[in-house]
Amino acid sequence: MKPKLDPRIFPIVQIALDYPTIDEALAMAKIGVEAGVNWLEAGTPLIVAQGVKAIGALAQGFPDYTILADYKTMDSGFKNVLLTDQQGGHVMTVCGNSPDETVQSAIRQGKDSGIIVVVDTIGVKDQAGRAKLCEKWGADMIYLHYGADQHRADDTHDSTQWLGEVIDAVGIPVGVGTFGVEDGVRAVAAGASLVCIGHPLITQDDPLAALTEYVRQVKASYRARP
Repeated sequence: MKPKLDPRIFPIVQIALDYPTIDEALAMAKIGVEAGVNWLEAGTPLIVAQGVKAIGALAQGFPDYTILADYKTMDSGFKNVLLTDQQGGHVMTVCGNSPDETVQSAIRQGKDSGIIVVVDTIGVKDQAGRAKLCEKWGADMIYLHYGADQHRADDTHDSTQWLGEVIDAVGIPVGVGTFGVEDGVRAVAAGASLVCIGHPLITQDDPLAALTEYVRQVKASYRARP
């Protein structure tokens, strides 16, 4: 059954499981669940290394949790929706930079299959404009993806820099990739419906403590969009 993006559950906290092995991903997923996260992400490195069986492993291991497959889809969007469904996943990503037809095919198949389709804006130049168009096509959520390479190269390290303009442009939920408590809190205080966290918190000496504090502060700081 397709999870509902009900505002009563916001903010959603998603953990990015960007590991090369399924065992590592399952171990960190368990820690994330204990810390209070809501969605478990089969990260791009995990899917690249292990294939779609990684999605199935998370779905089987955590049947009460929403599983997101982060393919960074650039072509044949509908195929990755079908793969997500077949593996027991609930949410998939398609790149906003992909051709219009790819985004549209993912959205159409998502509606047929009951899979949430999230448009990932990594590398998109006109974030608000593209988000507005994808909403018109029927996207379920926009995800503002401030990539790790961008984070390293940008002195501001501000993952929320596009959030205001995109929230003003669309009515659907908007998520933000974050790198710690500070930008997680900033995102939800500005109206983000979802925040994603992975590195550097999952690599700390005590990831459970780090993630628990992240979840606590993010949940306490949420302000719904007007």
